[in-house]
Amino acid sequence: MRYLLWFVLSVFYPGVSGQTQGIYFKRVDEPREKALSLLIPSGWTIDGGAIRIMSDQIAGAANMIDCKFDMAVKDDQTGSVMIRWLPEMMCVDQSRAFGYPEGSVFNNCLVRRKRTPSGFIYEVAIPYAHPEAVDVNIISEKPLQELAELFHRLTDPSVLAFTNLSYQAGMLEYSYSERGKKYQERMITVIEDYGYSGAGMWKNRSTMLIRAPFGELDKWEPVLSVIQNSGKWNTSWVVNEANGQRQRAGQMILTQQEIQALDRAISESHNRTNSEINKDMYLNLTGQNEFSNPHTGETETDTNHWKYRWVNNLGEIIYTDQQSYNPNFDPVLNKSGFKLSTPR
Repeated sequence: MRYLLWFVLSVFYPGVSGQTQGIYFKRVDEPREKALSLLIPSGWTIDGGAIRIMSDQIAGAANMIDCKFDMAVKDDQTGSVMIRWLPEMMCVDQSRAFGYPEGSVFNNCLVRRKRTPSGFIYEVAIPYAHPEAVDVNIISEKPLQELAELFHRLTDPSVLAFTNLSYQAGMLEYSYSERGKKYQERMITVIEDYGYSGAGMWKNRSTMLIRAPFGELDKWEPVLSVIQNSGKWNTSWVVNEANGQRQRAGQMILTQQEIQALDRAISESHNRTNSEINKDMYLNLTGQNEFSNPHTGETETDTNHWKYRWVNNLGEIIYTDQQSYNPNFDPVLNKSGFKLSTPR
């Protein structure tokens, strides 16, 4: 199921006669480690990025192995319109933690009661992302069975061979007030459950949110969809991260050998499957199509909201509804090398 989009963005690039021409997305690196790059609208910023947990007292040694991301793309300082990715945390269900309270560390994992996707979003993710939020009101709830099945299908077969790993996925839409301003937001998460053989271990995966002022979320979906689909990993960073994870996992081998074998295998498969997952995730939120890139010849999944899509060899994109507009001759943009990218 997809949400219908009827918004025409009209405030980014005024043309020669003052008429709007198109919206320009530039490619920007994740600011902390340059792990990946994203297309973001001109004038927007990336806040946050890669996180390294440096002490096993914070969330357990299991969460020191992989790099985590808490990153937002925002239209202004407060993020009135925003897309944000929340960190994935390896947890142990409180029922298997022998009385340790939620938020403590047990068996090298963060203690958290295992929740459904909606329960995790409402009880954990919203308070984490918006500690000042008040008057949270649930608008709708939707299970995402196809997304859960995708995660299971893309899991390393060697992991499935010795664990009863399972997935649940869901989306929650809600409103809330923050510092006197009312927002509307949707959040998606996937709950990865290691099953009985995993001794109560579980993890939230691909937790992300989109928000806008209340009543305006639908009209911003096309812009947020472009950002979500545009991620490109830095190959050298991925290689270094994979090697680093193996080394960091070795620090725990004497006490956590079986657990780390599970987590390491899943972490390594995550980089391989992340791009496929991102493409399918946003189909639950926005309309998309496949386009041919005239510079690379590759097929790219992108929003189908605008009539015309122009790309250059840097991976930058301009969208417009005006048939007569050519960004190569836009004096305000002052760029060249754009070619029309056509839908398949």
